[in-house]
Amino acid sequence: MIKKEWLKKRTTIEECETKNLVEDKRLGTTPVPFGFINHLWLNLKRKIQEGDELWEYCSPPETWENLCGREGVCLVRGEEIIDRIITKMN
Repeated sequence: MIKKEWLKKRTTIEECETKNLVEDKRLGTTPVPFGFINHLWLNLKRKIQEGDELWEYCSPPETWENLCGREGVCLVRGEEIIDRIITKMN
């Protein structure tokens, strides 16, 4: 579960796709946003409604020290986190 205090930076679809491009022969010759979890990204994008926001999130340092850190992108609607993608974890 993502906590609101984990939200770090508001972002856009374009920024997310550019920042998370993955090049891998198994994916073809063109870089793919979010690589092997592209299907999760496409699913999250389908949920976006007018007024929604995309945010980068990162759990606090102690979660990383305790090997349960999480980082990624989430979809926020009003005060609620609707969906998320984990792009880094330990």
